[in-house]
Amino acid sequence: MTSDRQRTAIPVVVNAGLATLFLLLNAWLWILLPLLLPLLPALGWSLLPVVLLTTSYWSVLHEGIHAVLHPNRRVNDALSRWLAIGFPAPFAVLRFGHLKHHQFNRTAIDRSEVYDAAQRSRWRAALGYYPQLLIGLYASEVLALLLVWLPPGLLLRLARRLPAEHGLPPLAHSIDRQLLRSDALRAIRVDSAASLTLIALGVWLYGPHGWMLLLALLGRGMLISLTDNAYHYGTPLHAPGSDVQFALNLRLPRLASALILHFNYHAVHHRQPALPWCALPDAARADALCRAPGYAAALLAQLRGPIASRDLPQRS
Repeated sequence: MTSDRQRTAIPVVVNAGLATLFLLLNAWLWILLPLLLPLLPALGWSLLPVVLLTTSYWSVLHEGIHAVLHPNRRVNDALSRWLAIGFPAPFAVLRFGHLKHHQFNRTAIDRSEVYDAAQRSRWRAALGYYPQLLIGLYASEVLALLLVWLPPGLLLRLARRLPAEHGLPPLAHSIDRQLLRSDALRAIRVDSAASLTLIALGVWLYGPHGWMLLLALLGRGMLISLTDNAYHYGTPLHAPGSDVQFALNLRLPRLASALILHFNYHAVHHRQPALPWCALPDAARADALCRAPGYAAALLAQLRGPIASRDLPQRS
């Protein structure tokens, strides 16, 4: 829960400007650019900065997930839902998934690079790992636009197949309570319908230039998926009764850090998830980044592939 003091620290004007920027970029990506492409095909190059700003876009959405995009919760959630429609994925699903990442960090549910060598070989683990690393996370978020239209009973049965962790509540219970309630599911489906309509409109407007939209979404998906687990790759596993709040800080120049809303202060964020982005550097120890891995090095380290659980220590 966000305290009154933390709410007053939210940079409301800056956040409103950032939210407006990404709403406009979504309008450009899905509607305005394809209308102008027949007149000036070179405008297709404008998709490059749209893709390169993906991490910043996600960081703004991330503030909304933690209810620190705006101090008024209704405004926070409304802005976040509009931003998520152009992402495109249901905001409630993004929020649920990310908050569960905090709750289940480095448990059996949330360690994408880890495999059990007693059950499968490394090369078989790699067949699932690399697609997940390069596009899978984003693809699953977009796929949620269709999954939410399945009957709730079927969705719950699918959720019960997810891995469980001893000492932690089954994920299916939370899905049932938070996502499958009639009012929650109705709102999710409204957002899904808006996103699907936007996708259909974009595909129609791009017409023969549809490959540009596809490349832009693939670029967005690669950045989202590649950066997701970089703060946790190869870190100690959760053991029953241990700390699930562990993460790595990653080293970045100050301006680059600000451009992604200091998301690289990830260890600080996991310890104090209700802090607004602008407060993360001050909340970190003075030497927090001195021994931290470099941001690019951490992204590339994931290409080493899956890691057997026996080769990773457990936190106690």
